[in-house]
Amino acid sequence: MTVVPKQPPESARALAAGLTFAVTVALFALGGLWLDGKLGTGPWFVLVGVLLGLVGGTIHLLTALAPGALPFGRRRPPTKPRDQDKTRPPDTARPPPQ
Repeated sequence: MTVVPKQPPESARALAAGLTFAVTVALFALGGLWLDGKLGTGPWFVLVGVLLGLVGGTIHLLTALAPGALPFGRRRPPTKPRDQDKTRPPDTARPPPQ
């Protein structure tokens, strides 16, 4: 008997992406708070950490829930094989094998 793995429901994916977003922002903010405490720079690293967390969390959220929404992501396969050398003359210019 073949067992087909079930896909998690859409709500579970959304919940996981939302929790990842919140944890990302919180960890970056805590890292900024730690840096501010070590360097005595005031709220600057907390603000930078929150902004980086928001950007990174948003990118992850969009790639998890709407994969085609971002202009960067999976690359299209190349139209020509990579092993073709443009400097080599066409195969018809080669002498026949002996």
